[in-house]
Amino acid sequence: MKPKRTPDIETKMLPDGHVVIFSKTSDWAHTITPLAAIAWEYCDGEHSVEQIVERVLEYANGDSANLQPEINELLNDFAQSGLVADATA
Repeated sequence: MKPKRTPDIETKMLPDGHVVIFSKTSDWAHTITPLAAIAWEYCDGEHSVEQIVERVLEYANGDSANLQPEINELLNDFAQSGLVADATA
């Protein structure tokens, strides 16, 4: 799977590194953490889930074994919320 952001999504970077994701279609907004924002940035349809996990882990200062499941869950949440679709579909 190569997640790709849906076209109706707008983002705004906050001064503290968090990002607000806003869906114009559903009028829904959510704030994500700086590490989640890195994952979001790579949801471009060009990177696989495994590549996105690798990119986020490059920026993380924590235990990668503990972060990997969290990143996978985050990407699943993006997909289930309709924020990303599989670009290979």
